Amino acid sequence: MHLSPGQIIKDRYKINRLLGQGGMGAVYRVHDTSLNIPVALKENLDTSPEAKKQFEREAQLLARLSHPNLPRVIDHFFIPGQGQYLVMDYIRGEDLKSMRKRLGLLPETQVLPWIIQVCNALSYLHNQHPPIIHRDIKPANIKISLDGQAMLVDFGIAKIYDQKLITTAG
Repeated sequence: MHLSPGQIIKDRYKINRLLGQGGMGAVYRVHDTSLNIPVALKENLDTSPEAKKQFEREAQLLARLSHPNLPRVIDHFFIPGQGQYLVMDYIRGEDLKSMRKRLGLLPETQVLPWIIQVCNALSYLHNQHPPIIHRDIKPANIKISLDGQAMLVDFGIAKIYDQKLITTAG
């Protein structure tokens, strides 16, 4: 079930508008009425036991992270028969894919600081115990905030690195 503007979830989150959607969920801009701030609400419509386990793992994974180039997780909850929800910082700004489409080629002097910030976020992730692998680095998942900070978003397919699971073929 997709959410509608004005709808209130968990007696706290008022839906403002849809930001984007895929086959199994969506991301909304939401107003947190408790904290009185805008937040992003990620909805996962797959409520199967495996999907629930994966989504809870993502929430726990992100909730323990603290880095200036990663969004902060604020809440996580499950509504039976409806979906799973992850609440995080709403990053005001534009992703690099949209920016590139709108402006064309971007100067190296403008992009290089953002790439360094993304690399710093990746280094931070890879130095967690156990390491976290993002697995979906692309322009659409790098958002540039209004103050010029690069934010690495969308950890939907992130994995915790497990050396025992390394394969050499296939």
